[in-house]
Amino acid sequence: MGPYMSKSSNHIIEDLQALPVIKGYYLVVGGGKIGTNFVEHARKHNFPLVLVLDKDRTAPASSYTEIIKDVDALHKIMEGRSASLLKKESSEIYFYCAKLDEVPFILSFGVPEYIIPAIPCHMIAYLMKKYLNFLKKHDQTVTEICISSEDKDMMGFFEQFTSNFPENIRAGLYPAQGMVMLSYARPGEICPDECTGPERFCINFRREKPKTIIDHLRDLFPLINGWVFESYQIKPGIGAMKGADVKQNLLEMFEYVHSQGAYGNKAGGVVTPKNIFFIATACNCHGVVNLFKICVPGMTQTF
Repeated sequence: MGPYMSKSSNHIIEDLQALPVIKGYYLVVGGGKIGTNFVEHARKHNFPLVLVLDKDRTAPASSYTEIIKDVDALHKIMEGRSASLLKKESSEIYFYCAKLDEVPFILSFGVPEYIIPAIPCHMIAYLMKKYLNFLKKHDQTVTEICISSEDKDMMGFFEQFTSNFPENIRAGLYPAQGMVMLSYARPGEICPDECTGPERFCINFRREKPKTIIDHLRDLFPLINGWVFESYQIKPGIGAMKGADVKQNLLEMFEYVHSQGAYGNKAGGVVTPKNIFFIATACNCHGVVNLFKICVPGMTQTF
């Protein structure tokens, strides 16, 4: 399935560390309205290399790009890119039909300077889950948490977890999906595309923001293991994650999941199940959090 599967955990980490972050390379996950908008922006500003992925071969962005027909063609396009991109004076924009499951393999060619999520889900969280399971060397797997209302222990944990966020930023609590939506915007409010999300004060709705959503999430670290992917505005209305940040977070997650330390309780006010961690994507004003668990055959859920 890819270049990592027959290697030891140490060798996998070494290979991940060695992957280049390719400047001028933009990976767009989703070829719909947002993906097409970004393609137009990239062409206008001569971004050297843009690769758009979508599971639908007829996604709108495919009409504005060069189609990559198969993995061999993809391999030829990606070869040598880390050394040549900065010399490009015009855009090369490609479309490749692929599901999220295939992104780990695509990233094995090199890490984009920016990754643009353009699908209607918490893309980076599900991508990291797939990546960690793609690289797994033992029996453990990473899965989403789904909390039943009848599971009093887990509901109690979820309530303790979400109580760390002020009530005014809890935009949605979804224990059945192990998900929390955070926002300084209130129901019915729509932030303008041009807003850069300034700290401390919302100029659109004249609202104090004592602490950014990113800082609220990072304050969780003494209580529970987790990783925050910061979203940067790459154009009005479109956010992106830096590939260097994605690479670093992935390395840390891989080492965590495959270490004995992954199963130790964290100190702090929240009684945390031994095998639970979170992945979040956030900017100063908005964020989404997903809870995940490490499953090992024969291991029971304990607090």
